[in-house]
Amino acid sequence: MWFLNYPPGKVELTCTMPAGKAILFPILSGECDYGTEKMTEVRKCATEGNEFGVISATIDGVRLHNLEQYRVQSDFFNIIIPEDNIYDADPGAFKAMVDGFFVFLEPLPAGRHDIRFTVSVSNPLNPEFDHAKDTTYHLIVKP
Repeated sequence: MWFLNYPPGKVELTCTMPAGKAILFPILSGECDYGTEKMTEVRKCATEGNEFGVISATIDGVRLHNLEQYRVQSDFFNIIIPEDNIYDADPGAFKAMVDGFFVFLEPLPAGRHDIRFTVSVSNPLNPEFDHAKDTTYHLIVKP
């Protein structure tokens, strides 16, 4: 499987990938982890940033429909965050969970493909979650 992540803002990325790999990408997702917080607070933290989101995605210009039906939530899992991590998060072992809208694609045929997804979150209850993303992946699938 090939995992595409989404950097913030408006981004165009080109990458080469092998044929025969399924593709997974989050359109809008949240992850939370805490050492001592109640699990209900971890769940709330992971989900509340995904509320009030408007999402869209296309593959080679063809719009994907009903993306709101692709919302999934993980079970709780253990995460180990190392020292000096790229997120400047506290190191340690924590319980975590993920909530979001994910697309899972069957392998694309060899050739060039464009995957584009957009997000606009305007949360009237928690404006700190407001953000927008416009990500385009130009994929080159090699046989």
